Amino acid sequence: MSQTTDAYVEAAVRRFDEALNRARFQTVKCGDAPDDWEWIGTVGGNSEPATISLTNDFPFAAPRVVLPQRVDEIDWHQMPDGSLCLWNAHSLGSQPWLDGDGLLARIEEWIAHAEAGWVDDMPQLDLEAYNNLWLEVRDGQWFTPILAIDDWEQIAGGWFRTTPPDENGLLTVTSAQLSEPATPAPPRNKKKRRAGLSTQNRPNKFLNGIAIDLGKVTKPFIFTEQLAEEAGANGPLIVAMLEARRPVLFAARYTRDEAVGFIGFWFESTKDGITRRCFPVAERRYAQQRRAGWHAATLSDRKVSVIGAGSIGSHLADLLHRSGVNDLTIHDFDVLFPGNLTRHAASPAFVGASKTTAVRETANLRTPEHPIKTSTSVRGLNEAVQLLRDQDLVVDCTGDRLTWQLLLAAAEVTGRSFLHVAVIGHGQVGRVDICPPLEGADPVAESVVQPLAATEWEAGCGDPVSPTPPTAVAETAAMGARFAIRMLAGESVLPAGESRELFPVLP
Repeated sequence: MSQTTDAYVEAAVRRFDEALNRARFQTVKCGDAPDDWEWIGTVGGNSEPATISLTNDFPFAAPRVVLPQRVDEIDWHQMPDGSLCLWNAHSLGSQPWLDGDGLLARIEEWIAHAEAGWVDDMPQLDLEAYNNLWLEVRDGQWFTPILAIDDWEQIAGGWFRTTPPDENGLLTVTSAQLSEPATPAPPRNKKKRRAGLSTQNRPNKFLNGIAIDLGKVTKPFIFTEQLAEEAGANGPLIVAMLEARRPVLFAARYTRDEAVGFIGFWFESTKDGITRRCFPVAERRYAQQRRAGWHAATLSDRKVSVIGAGSIGSHLADLLHRSGVNDLTIHDFDVLFPGNLTRHAASPAFVGASKTTAVRETANLRTPEHPIKTSTSVRGLNEAVQLLRDQDLVVDCTGDRLTWQLLLAAAEVTGRSFLHVAVIGHGQVGRVDICPPLEGADPVAESVVQPLAATEWEAGCGDPVSPTPPTAVAETAAMGARFAIRMLAGESVLPAGESRELFPVLP
């Protein structure tokens, strides 16, 4: 550390030391670095012994607090090393531990909750923290293997198979609801293993797993005996698989209060005996739905068409799909080129495909159960009229004035409005226009932008390359998606739309 940072940290440690000394904690260790410091004292009405020490991240990390009389107990908000978890992640920003009296009060509060059995505790679903989470180091970074499942019903109540961990540590379910695997042959004898016939070091082509339900958990540590009990009649088969040096996975569902959580365990036979590793089990479908926003339930049965799968249309369609629009059609005829990727929402894996296919397949990688529909561009007044009548909302993202005029005519025939979303002046202004405006309102005033001479050209029909910044595309698409979501949900919006300056001064 520099002298300036040294002085800052040293002052924080000194103030913390003085506060604990005033509370009759004794300084038993001290030094130049924060992790050289340690204090002992008592807390609570029963004068329970406590040890407080620092890490080198202090004052930007909480002190380590241990209650020696409880260090061997298994309890909520107490890590496997015996240290107490006194604050959740949302309360760390104010550094509450810097108030010595507040720290001691928090420890006493922890003791009171523990004595009461954590009856009012939040149902935090973080059992991995208590069960020695499996951590690996790759390229200097810590990571943990993760089992990804679509939902619990995919694997519930039976055997399943997964891939081995990939380069990111991901285990993917390849088949589920299987009958029990065949009992493997016992390991070969030592002479044959010496002769090179052992399969111990061969990589596994797949992994066998079993899904079990632990029910309501009352303590955060899951004992191996609990897993064996829930495995029931599968116990002998699991033992045989381990003896044959085949890893076995357990994917476990549990509840805490009314909340549902998942946890995984990897068992494997090694030269040192049976090893047990804990890893997260991540459910995809419901986890994504919980993050889709509070409009998602309302949007799930709405029918929307996005015309134009270019930069604006791809991002807007992606946002609507993420937000819960399950019946979504995107219209275009163009092909995705490498240069489009700077401003487009699609994955580079789909270069060469139609833009509609690229948007659909990119979304399918995330949410395959509700695929986006694709169609060609809207051609002719009859098609436009039918589209406005059939869909709950049509959004024009083409930036093409002929398409806009076509939809204006269809709106006049049907008496229905559509959204027109565009970036104006190569990123100077983002606009969302309701066409025609609701409630007879006047249209949004025409955007005044500075002219920009074309300087870059590529193959095509006379169009220069637009220097529109990707941020202008993303912000305008988000504006359009917000209007679409609120209109689909029946909420009030600005009746004519919105115009927003993005990059009004060009270089």
